Amino acid sequence: MNPPRPMIFITASLLLLTLFTLSARSQEPTPYPGAADLAGALFQHHGGLLGQEEHAQLDLINRELRQFGRAVDQAQTDEARAAAQADRSERAAELLSMIGRIPSLRDLSLPAPAATLPKPETVTLPGDTGSLLFRINKDAGNPACIAIELDFADGLSTVRTPEIDPARTSYVLVSLHNAPARTTSIVVELRTAGGAAFSLPVDLATPAPGRLQMTVLSDDTGEPAPAMVRLYWLNNRSDYRPRNALDFTPQFDSQSGMSTGKRTANLHGALRGNYWCVPGPVDMVLPPGDWEVVVRRGTEHIPVIDRFTVQPGGAVERSYRPKRWVDMRESGWYSGDDHVHFQLLSDFDAQQLMTWLKAEDVHLGNALKMGDMYRTWFEQRGFGPDFRIQEDDYIIVPGQECPRTHNELGHTISLNITDMVRDTARYYHYDDIFEQVSAQGGLSGFAHVNSGIFHVHRGMTLVAPKGLIDFVELLQFAQLGTDLYYDFLNLGIKVTASAGSDVPWGGTVGEVRVYAYTGPGQFTADTWFDAVERGRTFVTNGPMIDLRVDDALPGDEIAATPGKTVRVRARTWGADGFTTPVKLEIVQHGEVVHTVEAGPGGKPVLEAEIEVDPAGGCWIAARAEATEGYRAHTTPVYVVREDLRFWKYDSVDALLVKRGASLDEIDTVIADALARQAQGAIGADKWIEELALQAEALKERVREARAAYEALRETFAREAAARGTLENARP
Repeated sequence: MNPPRPMIFITASLLLLTLFTLSARSQEPTPYPGAADLAGALFQHHGGLLGQEEHAQLDLINRELRQFGRAVDQAQTDEARAAAQADRSERAAELLSMIGRIPSLRDLSLPAPAATLPKPETVTLPGDTGSLLFRINKDAGNPACIAIELDFADGLSTVRTPEIDPARTSYVLVSLHNAPARTTSIVVELRTAGGAAFSLPVDLATPAPGRLQMTVLSDDTGEPAPAMVRLYWLNNRSDYRPRNALDFTPQFDSQSGMSTGKRTANLHGALRGNYWCVPGPVDMVLPPGDWEVVVRRGTEHIPVIDRFTVQPGGAVERSYRPKRWVDMRESGWYSGDDHVHFQLLSDFDAQQLMTWLKAEDVHLGNALKMGDMYRTWFEQRGFGPDFRIQEDDYIIVPGQECPRTHNELGHTISLNITDMVRDTARYYHYDDIFEQVSAQGGLSGFAHVNSGIFHVHRGMTLVAPKGLIDFVELLQFAQLGTDLYYDFLNLGIKVTASAGSDVPWGGTVGEVRVYAYTGPGQFTADTWFDAVERGRTFVTNGPMIDLRVDDALPGDEIAATPGKTVRVRARTWGADGFTTPVKLEIVQHGEVVHTVEAGPGGKPVLEAEIEVDPAGGCWIAARAEATEGYRAHTTPVYVVREDLRFWKYDSVDALLVKRGASLDEIDTVIADALARQAQGAIGADKWIEELALQAEALKERVREARAAYEALRETFAREAAARGTLENARP
């Protein structure tokens, strides 16, 4: 039935009003356009224009401009968008106020008609990197920001701006890179929206560079060795790439904005910053001035931090030998990284990654081919023993991160595989993949458990009852996260602690690492994976840690004897002034039962020894904290009483409720996919298409998981009497 004419008129009027409002909003000038790009360029390349405190403030402004910009783009309501825009504008105004105080800022007014602008005085650059900073039409208001670059290595001498709006004030930062020594001339062409072009000739003067010759030596052999190096020009507060640094861009498959050889390590304190993997001695020119160099060779070495001055035309020679403060190999522990994304299709690719492992002193790197519903990345030549790469006691082993679903079940990792397991028609059947990997002799687990992202709790809930989870990532991006891990341990489910950097999204290989106890004898990939399978691991990004329950190692199971306690010994140690322990904790069923703390500044070694009543069975782990937030955590030792689970009995009901809620979430995801299928609303979304096609099989897995957790509830009830008897028998 047609609506009455007045309703048609009102509806049309509302539509026209809406369209007018949207059109008016789209025509409103964006406040402070380009502010984030200008802040980023200023912070990364031209920090010397600012004082130290202002440079630190610029770092915050730069990060918040990007954060609030994302909030504007992702806002779901006008109110949220307006609030985010107000925050962004406030930070942009702070940025321009800061720039207004920079002495080298030059004010320009664009005359009419277009003309060649008067040449300013010669601009003296601090070195081969410098800047020109202009404020155009100072009093026009409604500021805009422009950041452009001129790299003299490209052979150009003219740099052109994007269109400048003459009706608004424009801040223009011209970044100059690889400027030749002595003097040179360039032209800055300022273009306006009306098509006019203003030429500004500029003469530049650059001081003569100096020379740096630097060698890093292995503390084991005294010979030159790969290292991670940060070169920081204090005069300009900017990083410099060592001349022979490796570029990982081709091996990173263009997968993130961090897919280069410049690695922003997730480290704390004085070690925070950008590093390059340097394969051998460095011989390069540097701008004159004061420099800081940081040389790292992984967690087991004390980093070297040195300062020197380069004189114009002068030379500096340095030799560094980062001291090994611990050698975990001597006690049978070998470091690994379970999550390295790196293309391995040639011997060159392999040498790139091998050099990186040696620079970070990581003995086993798992190079993961990555997949999703559509395609794969980080291709490998193959899998299995024939495709392992070994030099000395450093080994690369291909594996996979797949399946990985972002909105459904989380990301999985499989290690030590002989062939990639991937079938998009069964992509949501995580248990199938894990079973096939197990049949190959491989290990499977979940990534990002420390943060819980990508709904990993759902995938773990679905797979855990089948005993298929070998390990989980407990430490990543410098963050130790145990909540989800403890929930599954407290249900009596054994899970090994692991860690992975997730480069290129992570900062550098081995910034977090998992140590596996291979014991005395030759270290091999097989002995390392056997140790991980047994749970003989700990994770760290700094301090070392050791745990013994009676004589058992992490991952071991020991029998509880009625009426007797178990002896728990834990120890953590680190490098004084680097990763100095400040706290050591013994954890039973997720609760801290004993703590040893150091005074301010920590102590090189902390030790604890206590007797623990295992009651009806328990898991016991150790965790440590060092200066500046570095962390370590062991896999538990499982103390089991006959006929009882080692779970946290008093919390079982609440833990099962959590798992039921996770399964409810999966049911909702399935129902939503089926509803979209019924409505014909899937379109080209392969994720939802396959989820709908696999819905029945996935629902069956949910039912199986519910049955398994219900069986645990029945076990919980059956144990009541036996546990009551134990409690009554305790002194």
